[in-house]
Amino acid sequence: MFLFNIRLIEKLKIEMNEFLNLKTQYKFKVIFSKSLRKQIKTRGVCSYCKKPNTGFAWCDKCDPGRFLKEGKTSGNPEIDKFIHEAQLKTSTFEDNFYNIEWIPYDRFQDIKQIGRGGFADIFSAIWLDGKPNRLSKSKKLPVHFTVVLKKLKTSDVQAFINEIKILNECSNNIFLTKFYGITKDPQKEGYIMVMEHANEGDLRFFLKKNFSNLKWKEKLHILSEIAMNLDTIHKTNYIHKDLHCGNILQFRVDAKNTNKFQTKITDLGNAQLISSSRFSNASYVCGILPYIAPEVLNGMPYTFESDIYSFGIIMIEITTGRQPYNNVPHDENLALRICNGLRPRVAKGTPQCYIDLVNQCLDAIPENRPKANELSNLILEWIYCKKGDPNLYSFEMHKEFIEADEFFPQGEIIMPPEEIYISRHMRFTNLPEPRNSIRVQVENFEVSNPELIEHLFNAEVQKRDQDVIEIAEAL
Repeated sequence: MFLFNIRLIEKLKIEMNEFLNLKTQYKFKVIFSKSLRKQIKTRGVCSYCKKPNTGFAWCDKCDPGRFLKEGKTSGNPEIDKFIHEAQLKTSTFEDNFYNIEWIPYDRFQDIKQIGRGGFADIFSAIWLDGKPNRLSKSKKLPVHFTVVLKKLKTSDVQAFINEIKILNECSNNIFLTKFYGITKDPQKEGYIMVMEHANEGDLRFFLKKNFSNLKWKEKLHILSEIAMNLDTIHKTNYIHKDLHCGNILQFRVDAKNTNKFQTKITDLGNAQLISSSRFSNASYVCGILPYIAPEVLNGMPYTFESDIYSFGIIMIEITTGRQPYNNVPHDENLALRICNGLRPRVAKGTPQCYIDLVNQCLDAIPENRPKANELSNLILEWIYCKKGDPNLYSFEMHKEFIEADEFFPQGEIIMPPEEIYISRHMRFTNLPEPRNSIRVQVENFEVSNPELIEHLFNAEVQKRDQDVIEIAEAL
């Protein structure tokens, strides 16, 4: 009771100070206007013009570009312009879509490296000027919180600007990682992105940690959110081009409910507009080999459909808890076999409807693959369909997943060396036209991956030789 009274007194003091900070003309208006009092109570007063804020802790007249007026420039005119233009679209200090800030590097503490990608190093840090204090309705007395600092390995400013522009264009969706702003270590080259911190790490780490406890409903929830993420990116006319479990983040959204998570796609550093993809350099591919579509390995441009292929590989990874092709070299031989129709194996007990969808995503003909919104709609049907639903087919699928929880994938989950699953540039020549072969198979632990790959490859060679003989005899 005593603590409650202290908080109430503190709140009343803050509200009184807000009214006292007003310009004289507004002090009289606030006496007679209930709506104005409510506006000030919820949004606060601008510390610059002394007028009621237009949004929570935000004045659309004074706040856009304030960092420039205060001399907090990034040192790069194009980056300053980008931040200013984004702030002009902002309506509130808590605007997760447009309120991008220039953040001095000394406002971060406890900086630790937590990840290393092919093209960027990842750090965690405490942002001292983080979330605004809801009680004070101002940018003062912020709540410190953890963020991620992403530093590109290249010092190319244009590459950095391209990525932050894509982030900003795609960020109008709750399923994409929040982008808070930009900073720079004065002692080093290159700018740094300040982004949302995933308290459960990436999907690869999440599966390793939680796989034995995950039910099919939770696996499907993860996939539905990935599909919705991807649909958002595609509707903005971008291709992700590097979709894998290391670029998918997991967030615990309820501390009390250990099974409540949110899934978000990150790392749009390689993303590209669909309109410019066909003009891109096809002499090399970029990514992690098992997730790259066979037509891309074969020199064709990235498309929405190549992202769907990557999604299909993730679907397989979620059934097994293991990374695809985790004990064979990721080299030209594997690329050759993928073009010849080799696909990773799903776990025993995986529902047939799920395997069928994986096969559609991994079809060698890109046009046969489903769209991202079709994937999310179908997976949501599997999750939420109930007995008595008019769509009997969907209910039967729903039952398959409930029954599949009785199976637990065999085999130990071993994490291969990290460097194998880091995005990199690759170049392949003289690969065959992509084709469908045996489709996705169920795991058989009596045969190892290398043995299976060799067996399949030899079978394909024998079949092709036989076809040549039959054609020759016919002639």
